[in-house]
Amino acid sequence: MFDGTEGEVARGALSELRTRPRVTDAADLAVPHETGTTGSGTAPMVGAPPRPEPTLRDGPKALRRTEPALPVADPARYRFGEVLGEGGMGEVVLAHDLQIGRDVAVKRIRTADPEAEEIARFLREARVQGRLEHPAIAPVHDLAVDAEGRPFFVMKRLTGTTMFELLDAVRSTSEAERAAVRRRMLHAFVDVCLAVEFAHSRGIIHRDLKPANIMLGDFGEVHVLDWGLARAVSEAEGTGQRSGARPVFGADLRLETGDTLVGTVMGTPGYMAPEQLAGGRTGPAADIYALGCILFEVTAGLPLHVRGRPASEPVTRRIPRPSVYRPEASPELDAICERATDRDPTLRFASARLLGDAVQAFLDGDRDLAARAALAQAHLAEARAALSTGDDEHHRRAAMQAAGRALALDPTAVGAVDLVTHLMLEPPREIPAEVERHLAVIDTESARHQGRVAAYAMLAYLCFVPVTLWTGVREPLFIVVYAVLAAVCFLHVLWLSRRPYIARGAIYLNACINALLIAVVTRMVGPFIITPALAIITLMGYAAHPRFGRISVMAIILGAAVAVPWALEVLGLVSSTYRFTADGELVLGSSILRFTAVPAQVALVLLLGVLLLLVALLSRGLAKRQRQTTRELELRAWHLRQVVPSVPR
Repeated sequence: MFDGTEGEVARGALSELRTRPRVTDAADLAVPHETGTTGSGTAPMVGAPPRPEPTLRDGPKALRRTEPALPVADPARYRFGEVLGEGGMGEVVLAHDLQIGRDVAVKRIRTADPEAEEIARFLREARVQGRLEHPAIAPVHDLAVDAEGRPFFVMKRLTGTTMFELLDAVRSTSEAERAAVRRRMLHAFVDVCLAVEFAHSRGIIHRDLKPANIMLGDFGEVHVLDWGLARAVSEAEGTGQRSGARPVFGADLRLETGDTLVGTVMGTPGYMAPEQLAGGRTGPAADIYALGCILFEVTAGLPLHVRGRPASEPVTRRIPRPSVYRPEASPELDAICERATDRDPTLRFASARLLGDAVQAFLDGDRDLAARAALAQAHLAEARAALSTGDDEHHRRAAMQAAGRALALDPTAVGAVDLVTHLMLEPPREIPAEVERHLAVIDTESARHQGRVAAYAMLAYLCFVPVTLWTGVREPLFIVVYAVLAAVCFLHVLWLSRRPYIARGAIYLNACINALLIAVVTRMVGPFIITPALAIITLMGYAAHPRFGRISVMAIILGAAVAVPWALEVLGLVSSTYRFTADGELVLGSSILRFTAVPAQVALVLLLGVLLLLVALLSRGLAKRQRQTTRELELRAWHLRQVVPSVPR
């Protein structure tokens, strides 16, 4: 086991040292013939036929006869330090290379009298790893024997943390921390895929890929560890069992250990491809399956194969879609995991590079989303700063623009949605001048429309002139004044309805003309019939446009049109238009008109019809404008909801 000192572990082959001793057949342990042994023990021989390495069939003594072919290390070159890790066969020791002046990791056989198969496996691991010159694979600097004749090889000293340790550590952290570590591991996974692709291009299959065999360095480097079970594609599988036979596991081995299983079947349960578990011949597709298992574990946060079952029982596999267990997982990664871990080797990715490219494509898109999210947060902070500075037009505009940019970059940004909603629902203390100008345009257009209705009403007033003449007139001057005022009011309203801007003073003038007209009608028919209704209907028209004058002033002007003539009658300054009999009955009369029966009734019916028409037109016009305004607001709100979707909290 490792000594626990993080960043001080040389793990080029350390994962194997945590496993049980491996027993394989001779074919699997044979050192590839294309690698010869020269002075360094690793350089290929040139010009001389390679001498095959002995195997178990040759016996331990034959193997020992090969040891002189390895140089004896200078005992003064390396100063050995602490043991970094050990296993059943060997150990890794920290050492200082005095010749070059650097720290290295030395792997050596622990036992004083190693068996032939131990030596063969050891040499094979050193030479396979030495052949793979890749930044993600620890280089082998030297291969020699010590003074006692035991072989050892020198590797680059690696520092960092394994992916297994990272996965275990982040389970108890916050989601934000898990997301950051997960992203780091996905980037490392792409590098691992390229390293495995490199090995495949050299005819080497790893056969024991798992999180514990992937190290993330302290400075961004990535290393694939433990090539002890690797084999050349041209070599025999080394299982020693018939095709289709079930693997034989130790009775005490459990899948949660993550230990490498060697013997009849080579690999780590939980990361072995189905064909590898079945004991069949494995190829690059088996490594791709193991990479898919690693990707699933990084994305879902739990291993693909359920642990905690004895190895003798069938391995239970989860649904190979990370989103089933972590809903926020990307559908792109779901598809990649499903394909990489397909039970049919022919349906998996054709190469480890293609698998890495698929994850890199996801990261490229995800990186853009992350950049947009970060920029959205910057704009959101800008919006909040602007709003906290002030609530005037300038700061509100700046806050809305910044919040809008945040939503455009990241529509799911909860803070931006909340801020925009607040700005839209909470009005500012002062209405912006731009809004006031826009409202003025809307009010002017509405007043123009209503002015046209009022002009028609003035024409209706003029239509009563012949009716009054029909009823009989005592003082024609009042009829003339009435007609002139109605014509003036008609022309004034028509003029206002064509103006680009309606001034408040013009509205007050129009109210005064209407008041004079109503006062004349009051003198003609009295203060109790017709005129109060005329004043109320006229006031309702002005009330529909608050910005065109104070409603209290309008009420006083129009109320005076009825009250002043009545007060003059009460004071006796003018002739009365009504009287009460001794029985308390109200008798109406007029010194200006003659109320003959038929014409008076016809006039009252016509006047009632005109008043009802005016009320209907004004009320329906107001209702239509209100409904149109509400409809426009609802449509804008609907469009806003499509732009700013509801964000689950």
